[in-house]
Amino acid sequence: MSARGVKGLMGWLVVLAPHFPIAALAAETPASPPDEQLDEVLVEGAKPEGHPEKLIEWLTRLVGQFVVEGSVDLRDRDEAQGPIQVQGHSNCVGLYPTQAVQCELKLRWSEAKGLQGEGLPGGILHLDPAIMLFGYEGDHVGIRHMLVGNDGIAETALGYLIEGDTLVSRDKCVNVPGHCERVVRITADSDLELIEMKIDLEVEHQKTLSFMFVMHRTQESK
Repeated sequence: MSARGVKGLMGWLVVLAPHFPIAALAAETPASPPDEQLDEVLVEGAKPEGHPEKLIEWLTRLVGQFVVEGSVDLRDRDEAQGPIQVQGHSNCVGLYPTQAVQCELKLRWSEAKGLQGEGLPGGILHLDPAIMLFGYEGDHVGIRHMLVGNDGIAETALGYLIEGDTLVSRDKCVNVPGHCERVVRITADSDLELIEMKIDLEVEHQKTLSFMFVMHRTQESK
């Protein structure tokens, strides 16, 4: 997908944002996510946040401009080469009053291939540019998120907030053969200094790919 195509898709997502499931904040008793969904998501056994206002406050922590650094760890790559370094930047804006956030990502890393010269998942640059959309979902007291890369592939999942600062989700991979799950952890502390995002792909219960992005808020957006 070209940069023009991604920008067009960003405009489409702005239209889509008001249709994200949203619950009224005035509910007296917080709802609880279904137990079966929690079993799939929360491997550490932490209790998810059940108060809507806490989740929406967490969403506001994502808004701002960021310098991004990180790594891509390809498990099928020669271990001696180590993880691939990532650099870039991100701009996240709030879509109020719909309790949603839209982030434009421009993340770059060097292309990598397997030992036989074959292409590897994650070895091909696909997040320059990309967009990520977050929206509060009241039916499950969670946050729905969607990532669309410049390859046009959209990956979406429902995440739950645990320990006050970390969003965790687990869902099926897109366009990956076999039994593949995509585990996302996003930590946004209340001090608003940085956001940590980790995305792991697990194929047949074995971790095959890890993205780690650390987003440092710029002085202009503090």
